[in-house]
Amino acid sequence: MSLFYLFHTFYRRISSVQKPQLVFAPLIAILALLSGCKTTRSDIVAIPSPADMRSEVSVNGRVSTLKHIDIQHTGKQIPLTYSDGKIANSRGYDWWVSKHFALKSDLPEDKVKLYLELLEMSYPHYVELFGMAPAAIDKKRIAVVYGSSRQRTKEAMLDDGFLRGVHKTAGGETMFYNRAGYNFPSHRQHHQRYIVIHETMHAFHMALNGHSTWAPNWITEGMADAIASHVYNPNKKQLTVMVFDRAPMNYLHLGLQQYYQNGQPSFEAINDDPSLKRGLNFFIVHFLLSDPERYQYFKRFIGKLMDANPHSENTLPTANALLKQTFPDWPQLEQQFAAFVRSATPSFYIVDGPWEQNGAAYWLRNTESKTLNRLDIHPNFSSTHVVMDFPAPDKTPLINSLDGHSVAVLIDFEPEQIKRGEIGFALIADLTIESLDARLGRVKPKEIDFNKDTLLQFTLQDGVKLTVSSNQALFPAKSIALLPQLRNDIKLYHQVALTLSKRDDTLIIKMKTQHHEQLARLPLIQIGVSDLSLQKISLLGRNNNHRITPYFAAHDYLITNEQTTNPWHFKDAPLLRRAFNTCVEYSAQLSDCMTPLREIFNKQKSRTVTETEHKTLNHLLQQWQSTLGDDALFTLSGINIQDYFSDGTHDLYVNNPSTHDVALTYGNHKKILASGEHRILLPKHTFQNLVIRWNGLTQHKSLLTPEKSFDGVKMEVTIHDNITITLTGPYSGASSGTLRVGFTPFHSFKNDEPLWQLPVTFAPYESKTFNLDKLRGLKDGLLEITGEFDVDGEPIKLIKTINL
Repeated sequence: MSLFYLFHTFYRRISSVQKPQLVFAPLIAILALLSGCKTTRSDIVAIPSPADMRSEVSVNGRVSTLKHIDIQHTGKQIPLTYSDGKIANSRGYDWWVSKHFALKSDLPEDKVKLYLELLEMSYPHYVELFGMAPAAIDKKRIAVVYGSSRQRTKEAMLDDGFLRGVHKTAGGETMFYNRAGYNFPSHRQHHQRYIVIHETMHAFHMALNGHSTWAPNWITEGMADAIASHVYNPNKKQLTVMVFDRAPMNYLHLGLQQYYQNGQPSFEAINDDPSLKRGLNFFIVHFLLSDPERYQYFKRFIGKLMDANPHSENTLPTANALLKQTFPDWPQLEQQFAAFVRSATPSFYIVDGPWEQNGAAYWLRNTESKTLNRLDIHPNFSSTHVVMDFPAPDKTPLINSLDGHSVAVLIDFEPEQIKRGEIGFALIADLTIESLDARLGRVKPKEIDFNKDTLLQFTLQDGVKLTVSSNQALFPAKSIALLPQLRNDIKLYHQVALTLSKRDDTLIIKMKTQHHEQLARLPLIQIGVSDLSLQKISLLGRNNNHRITPYFAAHDYLITNEQTTNPWHFKDAPLLRRAFNTCVEYSAQLSDCMTPLREIFNKQKSRTVTETEHKTLNHLLQQWQSTLGDDALFTLSGINIQDYFSDGTHDLYVNNPSTHDVALTYGNHKKILASGEHRILLPKHTFQNLVIRWNGLTQHKSLLTPEKSFDGVKMEVTIHDNITITLTGPYSGASSGTLRVGFTPFHSFKNDEPLWQLPVTFAPYESKTFNLDKLRGLKDGLLEITGEFDVDGEPIKLIKTINL
């Protein structure tokens, strides 16, 4: 079956791309350059190669910041992608390319640009999670389709030979047949970004070795959901991926629900369950990413499972066996997983409202005038889990330094809505037991009356006064008018900060704008409350789209200067990975080799890594090299060598993560390759004996690649005296259907009866050939060869037509 994101959504149509008038072209170019993005539009310019395009992304742990991106509009020219030959043009759609991605869309240009920016910011994290990049990414791009509606996306899928279109419960879908992700917008802006990151992760997964069914659900969906669980700051062009604790689309809360509703399943039970449970998959991935040593074992498992490449019916048992072979103490891992899940506490809970998030700010998508929408935030900063794990809001002169006895929100007004509705926050005085249980997934939210919680509410009413009230009517609502100076500042600058501090038995409320501030005091005795925590709040809003940003003193997500995709910001992660793999692979010869590595893992967790760890790792690898010799060249160096066919050429991909050069000899050729990724065009022979020399070590590798690479399901037809039909594929799963050959004359009518029809089945990687001696006497007509197949759950139609 296909990979798809199960979510019920509603959809709207977005207008097609309109080309700007030529008179504005210089201005558009200048604005694009100023924004760090070069966007070029032309229907006649040649498609640039990936190597000729720039994608400059600053990566700091899980945070990507876009510095520059080239985007080229190619019109109806179809770029070379991993879907080559299996993806077509569609009515109203155009193609756009960036360095790593090709996007077919009928959306406006600003949306196309946004999605390509998001994907280029996500790309380094795709590579980090899988520990590898697609070998041919220097020549091919990953294909993405984003339609303006479900129906328009279905049209594009029909154009590509699919007979069904998007699954009826999907918010997007990536197809096994052509390795392309198909997306369409829901009404939620967060989901519009989420779905393209999610589906393209599947397409990246498939680009690695042609398909994704070698991995169980918790990898295919869990990793896609984990990386697409994001926070995006459009002002900074900054994307944080793999966010564990956030508000919209809260998979942390969903995971807890599914964990308790399914009887607290073990890691093994989740792996062996073919049904899709997104929250549980999300938990497994984050559990494996939550510890540096566990993360290294996870990367080894991914590599081993991909090398095993099981067919879909064998994927779960193969993964089960490899998990227990890879992780050294499986019972202990199961105990750690159960403890990880049970100790999780979400910081966020959306009680009411269609809340959206941009950066650290929240806003309501609709303008409903009746409901006071509520988003609860009560982080446990002493938790063993990561809490609010995305960049904290920027410092502002409107909010002074905070401590545990104060909390603040910054309100950014929509100028046209200043005199409308209410916006603010509440202190959570008390949550019912049922309300707490709902947050922890132990009861269903629909069964809970959240109005029984006790809130102390502070809201700006129509932009003119601050009202203090209790949802339980503990005291009469009290209001204070904003000073004229504050209201004038709000009119000019559209901002106000509300800071709440507790001093003895009094709440001090400060309202501050660009040039003025106003203080109000509220004795607790007046509101019948003796004690309050200022770290448990609810964001409140009604009848506006103002943005509200909460400020907590303890929200201090770490941003360093290290340019690395390692989640712990450890710049020597590739070196540590080589040392770890060598220690595990050769543990019998390297006594107690894990002890010094565990010291480094612990320093990663405590953020106490220094230059000493770099020297330690280099010393260990030198010491181990003298012990292990030539046999350990690949493990010690981390060098990855793959040969592949791409666009009619035989190429060699070499990734050298070490600081030493690697020398390659094949036939009369010799290449010296420094650190980094390299692609080499090989001579046109199917066999090469490769000699690898690195840092005094030597190894041999035989390269045996078929002249034509396998590309899953394909139908090829040749005509001589007879008809030869060749079917290949798929990568995985059972496939069957019907093959038909028909002939229709040009100059007379003929009954629509096939010349030949046959039910066919074909197995993974199988090639079947059918010969038909049916051409005698056939001329002046159209020969049609049609195959309708169910390819591992995907209904597709392949057609070849030949004029006789």
